[in-house]
Amino acid sequence: MKLSTIAMLCHSINAAYCLSQGDDSQPTWDNAPDEQKKSIEYGVQLHLENPETTPEQSHESWLLQKEKDGWTYGDVKDFEAKTHPCFRPYDELPAEQKAKDYLFKAMVHLVKDLPEPEEHLALVNQTAQLQASLAAFKQLAGNQAQSLNTAPTAKAVASGVRVKYVGLKEEYTDRLYESNLVFSYGQTRSVTTDLANKLLKHPEFVRDDAPVALAVSSDQVVDDTEATLKKAQEEKENKEKENTQLLDEIDLVRRMEDKDSLYEYAMKNFNQKIPKNQSVEWMKDKVLNLLDTMGVPE
Repeated sequence: MKLSTIAMLCHSINAAYCLSQGDDSQPTWDNAPDEQKKSIEYGVQLHLENPETTPEQSHESWLLQKEKDGWTYGDVKDFEAKTHPCFRPYDELPAEQKAKDYLFKAMVHLVKDLPEPEEHLALVNQTAQLQASLAAFKQLAGNQAQSLNTAPTAKAVASGVRVKYVGLKEEYTDRLYESNLVFSYGQTRSVTTDLANKLLKHPEFVRDDAPVALAVSSDQVVDDTEATLKKAQEEKENKEKENTQLLDEIDLVRRMEDKDSLYEYAMKNFNQKIPKNQSVEWMKDKVLNLLDTMGVPE
């Protein structure tokens, strides 16, 4: 979790505790002076870099920082006068003030490994988009497979709608519609009706209704349209299979409700140890992040 986010949470807990003691002097995080925010972030950084720091050591560090910034002791906390009633050795603090240092340390170590809210939402959105893409892909793949299966077979020249490439490039590869067909300038290919309708939306392609030769002479290039489309279809099916496997694994992880299962899954598939002292939901997010970055285990 980001340093600023942890600092904001520590400040909010401290403000709530102060209010319980009758002290309503703490401003909200948005209204807190920059100097106060930096001071809290400095304390957070201390605990992150030195996990064994005691509450007393944390207070001593706070004292040094305050002294450096020109603060002195005062019965009332005053940001303008830079006076603070806690500006004294830790042993001289009342118990209720010492408690704040314990709460501060506990909060830092409680939330330091939690994912940022936007990271969690991004993972959820990514999964939803993947599911939507998979559903759309299945429909598209089904339509194209039907078109290929119902098209009359031909040996020399593939049947279908003939389209000619008349664009500015000497060679064009269709990546937009994932057919992977390569057109040289002026080349005509016979493609499925569905693909032809898509290509003919672009001025680089025109329909070629010229008579088709019944045979291809030996000096002509054999039309590889059918083979290329078949290969593209296979690649799409493989991609669909990979997406399905990923969604199945995501669903499997989400259905895990105990820490041992999540821990063993991460160790077995990714050789990663995830701490069991966190919540089940936190561990799930960690495993899902591993899936996202490292892919489906074999």
